[in-house]
Amino acid sequence: MKAPIKAISAPILPAAGRPDALTAPLAPATPATATPAPPDPVPRIRSTLRDGVLAVSLAGEFDLHTCAPLRGLLDEGAARGARRLVLDAALVTFCDSSLLDVLDGWARGGRSWEIATTSRPLRLLLDLAARVWPPGDGRKRVGP
Repeated sequence: MKAPIKAISAPILPAAGRPDALTAPLAPATPATATPAPPDPVPRIRSTLRDGVLAVSLAGEFDLHTCAPLRGLLDEGAARGARRLVLDAALVTFCDSSLLDVLDGWARGGRSWEIATTSRPLRLLLDLAARVWPPGDGRKRVGP
């Protein structure tokens, strides 16, 4: 039976009669300290559609590549009659302008969106966008 290397617990003993054999006893292994796991960068999207309101919960990182599933979800929600988007983004650990582009695409279709909860990365991005987007530019953005 082949055991994984980490599963072998027997000490390595020197070969008998060899002059270069180890004579010192093996030091006990020091336990590894537990470090907290970094946040999961994989984007996770959950959604529900009820009475024309699409509620979407986001977690993880959202950039040019990882926003594609969200864009598809919003397109499908719009095709099914959603007119309002409520976003829960408290667990977003990173986002760039691609997420804003997805939200802007939603608003360009004459629909509104709002953020129920937000994370610090998204809050910073929205604050920057508020400085860049002039007020009254036709976007139906609601909320922070």
